[in-house]
Amino acid sequence: MAENWSIYVDWNPWHGCTKISPGCRYCYVYRQDEMYGSEIASSQCRKTAAFDLPLKRRRDKSWKIPSGKVVFTCFTSDFLLKDADDWRPECWRMMRLRSDLYFYFFTKRIDRLQECLPPDWGDGYPNVLIGCTVENQQMADYRLPIFKSLPIRHKSIIVSPLIGPVDISPYLDESIEEVSTGGESGLSARPCDYDWILSLREQCVAHGTPFRFHQTGAHFIKNGRMYNVPRRFQLSQAHKADIDFRIGDYFVPETADTSLWKDSDYHD
Repeated sequence: MAENWSIYVDWNPWHGCTKISPGCRYCYVYRQDEMYGSEIASSQCRKTAAFDLPLKRRRDKSWKIPSGKVVFTCFTSDFLLKDADDWRPECWRMMRLRSDLYFYFFTKRIDRLQECLPPDWGDGYPNVLIGCTVENQQMADYRLPIFKSLPIRHKSIIVSPLIGPVDISPYLDESIEEVSTGGESGLSARPCDYDWILSLREQCVAHGTPFRFHQTGAHFIKNGRMYNVPRRFQLSQAHKADIDFRIGDYFVPETADTSLWKDSDYHD
């Protein structure tokens, strides 16, 4: 996920996940495992060699993940996966110890967060950003009321893979720091209609919520015409649409503190 932006780092303490909703049908983790010939089923959760990456140091004793990085956490699984319940407390501990990093995970299992929180969570760790993923109206209406009720310092809504029109306007207020949306990748991807993207943008503009269109998906409909977009162009084509709202440098909300980063941290 972080190949082009040096302010970002990937951390996957475990790998593998079980499918729970329509957005999971063509999961990219399953596709990648198949591509690389994994001998272990994608639905089987297992710890990785990177489990303790936030605490690892170089020979000179400096952190392998320098201060100020945004750490994409558990992007090849789900941080709230039940199979990982025994390992998660140690991850919370590492997040607390590395208060100089920003840990960001998103989940389709927001209904499990309350039972998975550490005892000292309070109203949320200041350096942990949580995104609630929804893919259609049914999932938005189920997950977002739960998400809104939870004690989280930094909340974002990830409407991806967008597989139908979605109205999230009832759930937008000042507690939502960003909405990010995109279509589905992969040869079997379901089409994403640009009108659905524009509708979400209008909802965000009406509420003053930062909005980002991060990916077209493989099959993109615009003005009634279907475009088959190669994987390498799906992010750049979304960026070229130039419809982001209140998104500043490094593709983060303009309200975010970017004082720790410099122009050379971004490589297009």
